[in-house]
Amino acid sequence: MPAARGPTAALPAGELPPVEGPRVRAVPASPALVGQLQACFEGAPEYFARTEGGPPSPDAAARLWADAEADDLRRVWALVPVMGGPAVGVLDVYLHHPEPGVAHVALLLFRESCQGLGYGKETTAALEDVLARSGYHALRLSVGDENPEARAFWERIGFAEIGRLDRGVSVLEKKL
Repeated sequence: MPAARGPTAALPAGELPPVEGPRVRAVPASPALVGQLQACFEGAPEYFARTEGGPPSPDAAARLWADAEADDLRRVWALVPVMGGPAVGVLDVYLHHPEPGVAHVALLLFRESCQGLGYGKETTAALEDVLARSGYHALRLSVGDENPEARAFWERIGFAEIGRLDRGVSVLEKKL
């Protein structure tokens, strides 16, 4: 992770520098990548069983991309190996949500075959660095009680609970 933490200059409002870790980089989602995003969803059946009660719908990735395209402050990326190959994960982030200077991770998901390899930690560190250099002061996320493994992951990398929502959802935050 680069040491520089000052604001990034010369980027249009709402734009971020590239998010790239040592082994995985974030590529902005596009219609051409929807199939790879869907394959990542289908490659994580346990997550969808826990959170949705069944497999992802056949158009889940297309709907995710379309929803993000309609929101100027939402970014969805396919997480692809730096060395090339198909996407291994999906990152969905809301910028300036729920307030200016805060970003909210809506989803960080890797194919089950790619979980436990450090990609999540590397991707989150790269995202934190980009956000800090872009003037953000905190990164938040919500995690449901039905997903204790995800909560444990986020806590291991420095996130702490700052509140609870209805229906068994914790809000976690890390200062940048």
